[in-house]
Amino acid sequence: MAAIELSQIQLDALRETSSIAAGNAATSLSVMLGKKVTISVPTIMVEASGKIPEAFGGEENIVSAIYFSVSGQLSGSILLMLSVSESLRLVNILTGQKVDQIDGINGMGISAIKELGNITIGTYLRALDQTLNLKIIHSVPGFASDMLGALLDGTLAELSLKSEHVVMAENTFIVEEDMYRGHLIFILDPKSLHIMLKALEARGI
Repeated sequence: MAAIELSQIQLDALRETSSIAAGNAATSLSVMLGKKVTISVPTIMVEASGKIPEAFGGEENIVSAIYFSVSGQLSGSILLMLSVSESLRLVNILTGQKVDQIDGINGMGISAIKELGNITIGTYLRALDQTLNLKIIHSVPGFASDMLGALLDGTLAELSLKSEHVVMAENTFIVEEDMYRGHLIFILDPKSLHIMLKALEARGI
């Protein structure tokens, strides 16, 4: 499956949406952490779903993900994907816990990292809702750490999705001088992806 080629209008609308979301998320995370936070405007692409594993080191690579189901005018799932090491570093800065294994994170740590995902993904979806005039609802966050292939298969199976393409965005979080990297993976059913791309085309800049 080849990647979908976005028009310049669609790319500009996505960049504008992402810029708004990044600014709002950075402000909310700064309040949450009591530290200066900046979030880069992400690199965005629409890619064949089968290419996700190779972008993250293969299906057997262990990753962490904060995940949500999405409903309303768009149906699917969205994940904030992090490496295990990034997850452990974030738990440290969020809670002060110093753990070196993912199963060492306690309930407070998991709640904190879910809230980070809730802020990041929530602001992105609200910006998408407002920019494209689409009604989008997201669930409460879940958290899992597993092989990438298992996480993706579970997400698709749970939502009964047969999505051929996903929207991928790489975000860089800078908390004071420490850099963290995460990826948003937006998995939409084919009809929803068409609706979103059509709304982006109509949006214009």
